[in-house]
Amino acid sequence: MEERKDITFLDITDEEKKVLLDFLDYSINEEGYIINAKTGDRHICPITRDPVLFKDASILHGSNLVINTTPLTISEYLSEYIEE
Repeated sequence: MEERKDITFLDITDEEKKVLLDFLDYSINEEGYIINAKTGDRHICPITRDPVLFKDASILHGSNLVINTTPLTISEYLSEYIEE
């Protein structure tokens, strides 16, 4: 029988999110998109394949995975990354 693991999502402030993004070498451009701090390229969500707006971003625990936050992306993340 498989052991069930609980997953907790934390709601952090925008300032905390900015500090975490900075630590991961990301920044926010004037349009509000998350960008690679070194290249200036927009960060692309690995699930939706769309650029990630800061206001819609989730930074997933234990990784440097930054995704668009929607029910679809959370579901995809859980099925693809957690259930492996």
